[in-house]
Amino acid sequence: MTDRVVLHQFRAFWGLPNASPYCMKVETYLRWARIDYRIEICDPRRSPSGQIPFITVGSETITDSQRIIEYFESQRGGSLDQSLSKDRRSEAWFVRTRVEEVLYWQITYMRWGDPQGWACFLPDLKQYLSGWKRAVLPYMIRIQLLRQMRRHDLTPRDVTGSYASGVRVLDQLSHYLADKPFFMGEQIRSLDMSLYAFLANIIDQPHTNRLQEHARTLDNLMAYCTRMKQDIWSDWVAPTRS
Repeated sequence: MTDRVVLHQFRAFWGLPNASPYCMKVETYLRWARIDYRIEICDPRRSPSGQIPFITVGSETITDSQRIIEYFESQRGGSLDQSLSKDRRSEAWFVRTRVEEVLYWQITYMRWGDPQGWACFLPDLKQYLSGWKRAVLPYMIRIQLLRQMRRHDLTPRDVTGSYASGVRVLDQLSHYLADKPFFMGEQIRSLDMSLYAFLANIIDQPHTNRLQEHARTLDNLMAYCTRMKQDIWSDWVAPTRS
């Protein structure tokens, strides 16, 4: 691959490589695969799909975190999951899609719906905004997200109930991981790119909440995140805000 890969995503935030689990998922893969890339901080409105991350490679643009990984795997000969059976790949697909579906909204709720989480998130978010955006934009986004979260039974008035589905998913992930080093066994697989990014966004964010507190009681998930961080992110240093 001769063209430089450009990863369009949000800036690093809260000491996380990315506060979007989908952006962190892609960057985790790029680091694992040792693909040379640079980051361009991007507004989602500049994305062809209206969402980030997306990548550009020469004249090509690829959107969607999973499609990005699949694109590079096709270039590399599918080495990440090549030795898995068809049944195991199907299993990984079902686990990934279900976990992403539930934990995406749980992470969104942690920051935008949980009243304590919102009180912590808002001032930190405003540091990166100026002018009318600082005064108006977070509240506009929150109104829209609160409507969407209601469809998933996530409301500011019922914090315990809102986290219930996330707690169940974390418990099931802990059971599924058991004593394996990685979710599919002895080797890192594509499933780990996703699950680590979502778990890190719950466990490593700086402000506590009920879901994070529960996650930190699950010793094998904590050890798993430490392992992934050491294997893939050990040399990463959080950038200072300019």
